[in-house]
Amino acid sequence: MHARLAVPLLVAWTLLVWIGRIRNVLADDELSGGGRAWRLGAALLFVLLASAVFVARRRSSAQAAGLLAGLVVWTIGWWSVRGIGILLDGSHDAGFKVVHTVLMIVSIAVAVWAWARRDG
Repeated sequence: MHARLAVPLLVAWTLLVWIGRIRNVLADDELSGGGRAWRLGAALLFVLLASAVFVARRRSSAQAAGLLAGLVVWTIGWWSVRGIGILLDGSHDAGFKVVHTVLMIVSIAVAVWAWARRDG
């Protein structure tokens, strides 16, 4: 893939994954207020960072680089902690773990690629 696609792909992937997560959280009637709030907060942070990277890329390269760094660090950090937690948690079935492992691997790989090709 062309280097110029790396950052837009990270933005698109992030929005796809986390807007879907917001939809799932809002549809889950079993979540309490606090459980729903922190899940929505995390998802909204991903959506806001990805949106900010998209907008900033058209305006300021310095600002875009800072926002991209934030999105990359947040993505890798989130999935390193939460993804591993899901794998180790005995309350999730195998299908759930497989889906989230794929989300983790793709998210981290695209984030690393976007950072490496940020000037491309």
